[in-house]
Amino acid sequence: MMTNTHRANCANAQRPGCTCSGCGGSQHGWQGWTSLAADRPEKRDDRRRELKEKVEEDRRSGRQKFNAHNREIYFDLARLDITDYLWAADGRTRINGRLPRDVEPTSMSSDLGRMDTLAHQVMENPWDEISAGIDSLVRNKADAREVKKRLADHTWCGLLVALIQLIKKINKTVELLTDTAKQFITDALSRRFDSGLPRLVTDAVIRLVVDKVWSALARLLEAHFPLLGTDTLRVLRMLAIFTCPSVEHHPEVYKHAVRPLMGDGHEIITDEIKTHVVTLFSAWWRRRAPEALA
Repeated sequence: MMTNTHRANCANAQRPGCTCSGCGGSQHGWQGWTSLAADRPEKRDDRRRELKEKVEEDRRSGRQKFNAHNREIYFDLARLDITDYLWAADGRTRINGRLPRDVEPTSMSSDLGRMDTLAHQVMENPWDEISAGIDSLVRNKADAREVKKRLADHTWCGLLVALIQLIKKINKTVELLTDTAKQFITDALSRRFDSGLPRLVTDAVIRLVVDKVWSALARLLEAHFPLLGTDTLRVLRMLAIFTCPSVEHHPEVYKHAVRPLMGDGHEIITDEIKTHVVTLFSAWWRRRAPEALA
């Protein structure tokens, strides 16, 4: 795990549905998964064995159960496949058996480098200013802490999905940071986020988050980071999958990140895991949110 003061159980996504006021979800999951992607292969092998041992089977039939536990396990196995891909596709020199963690805006030589850059510049770095802004907007400390916890409830993966949709719609960099594009992201967060406080406060928090993220995107463009194109879309999808606290409760992540990534020509997720994910989640989404399968 990278050196920071963030709680390890949140950074490593050890609890589904995690709502951490310490990072507001901006550091959830992706820190642990990208660290695992940079680590030695045996670390991922150990994790895979641990996960497969936890799969629940019906005692009578011996078949795997169609339950939330197994959906969680197989989705983590899909995430683990992504970490294997990130390791294998990275041509940088290993240092003591590990990949380097270059997070400079010019880090574009690999998907892991691109992901590190996007996650740090767009999600982690703006958080201190967002947190301070929330403290100014919501003077009561308990309420401010609750707002940050609610931000962790799918706000960041929702923002990444909206960015994925936006990039798919446009074909010129100059169109990315327009007021229309910014409003698209704002509207997407407005549909998802509820601060639990009056609407004026909720809207102010959303504007604060979008403003800081927009500034980060502008800085990346100034540094000539390629925000458009299939490489960035692929990385954003992987990052959304790493970040989401519970994919089975976020149909947009399944529709716009999981399914396209499973069909990616790079064969990022293995056929075995793909089959289990599709089987488990198709049954779930048919009952809960059919639009996720559309």
